[in-house]
Amino acid sequence: MNNSTKNISTRVLIDAGSSSLKVYKIYKDKIELSAVQSIPFKKNLMPETGLAPHDKHELLEFIKAVKNENPNTQIKIYATAVFRYLSHEHKVALVDEIFERTGLYFNIISHDMENFYLQNALSGKFHSNEPVLLVNIGGGSTELVVMYGKEPIEKVNIDLGVASILKEFCQINNEYSPYNLKQIVEHCIEKLPTLKNKPRIAFYTGGELKYMKLAEYNLKPNHIFKDELHPSLISLKDLERKNEEVFKYISLTDLKKLMPENPEWMNGARACSALAQAVFEKYNIDYIIPSDANLIDGVVRQEFKSVTLSGSFRKHLNYIVEIRAKLIKENVEVLSPRFTEPKNAGEEFVIFSGEEGLSPLNLERHHLESIEKSDALIVCDPQGYVGASALIEIGYAQALGKRIIFIEKPEEFMLNTLPSEIGL
Repeated sequence: MNNSTKNISTRVLIDAGSSSLKVYKIYKDKIELSAVQSIPFKKNLMPETGLAPHDKHELLEFIKAVKNENPNTQIKIYATAVFRYLSHEHKVALVDEIFERTGLYFNIISHDMENFYLQNALSGKFHSNEPVLLVNIGGGSTELVVMYGKEPIEKVNIDLGVASILKEFCQINNEYSPYNLKQIVEHCIEKLPTLKNKPRIAFYTGGELKYMKLAEYNLKPNHIFKDELHPSLISLKDLERKNEEVFKYISLTDLKKLMPENPEWMNGARACSALAQAVFEKYNIDYIIPSDANLIDGVVRQEFKSVTLSGSFRKHLNYIVEIRAKLIKENVEVLSPRFTEPKNAGEEFVIFSGEEGLSPLNLERHHLESIEKSDALIVCDPQGYVGASALIEIGYAQALGKRIIFIEKPEEFMLNTLPSEIGL
């Protein structure tokens, strides 16, 4: 793996998926894909023992190489897909081992968070007086989000994805598919719900712009809005014609040759194309905007949906309030603390205006419940100081398998042994 730029990145983000690892370097507002490695995690997954040993070894070596090539750089990992299929026991073991051997937290994000990132990556890309459909097709499910500007106005999750089609039509990945495309499309249409809104334009995410260029779909210049990341669009008719060609006349081997750096991606190409076509036909979409936007684009725009802050309210209240204000400015919902004006500043247990009449026990229970509902627990620990209450909350978050982020490296030895991250 070679470092492709002489500039120093502000941070490095790793996207760990079912069949590949991708490294993105972030320079202010610019996102650069700097390395890709194909590892067939999904193909070799063993439910009884977790990841195949060879795949796990390659994963660890890859992470170590990224760390060695990017010294003194913040590195964060976002794992999806196959890693969510692991049992709780295997998830914990994998996260622990990666942290012990690399010092990095292997953040296995939920399907809901992945959808949030993808939605965030595309929301507000162009302004119009009509709804726009975002289509995110995954392995086990498909998310449809109708956006109006930056606001989602309708959202539907469907238990139908690439894996379900591969299972139902098990020979779809023969060299030439024996199935009629129309047969699969109609099968999918029957399973799609009715939408209240009637969008005529759809974003189609998941590396589809790159795929359509490689497979030579009849892409036209995007005349609807200007965005260098979305330069093209395709009509439904042109998409249907090319999908038919992919099913009838292009072998799986030839499809894989189009993407030598990650050929396994093409194992889902036919199934994904058929399901996408069903979506566009069902909802009478006129124009499809293929997009390479992914969860990393969404992470860069907004990393958290909701968080809880821990720390010493007695010693570092101003510090915590400042962190809270910054997060809220970035549209993050801070579930706790809810208030910022102390009624008894400096006392052993700080109570805020708005919490009068509540006992310390009830307030602490609310704080713990907030951790359970949050994407992450952020520990506000200037100079590494973590108070007694925060220790309880960190232990609770750890037991729940929550993401834990320390603002600064904690001074307590044991806290440094817990799989966690340092720095926002």
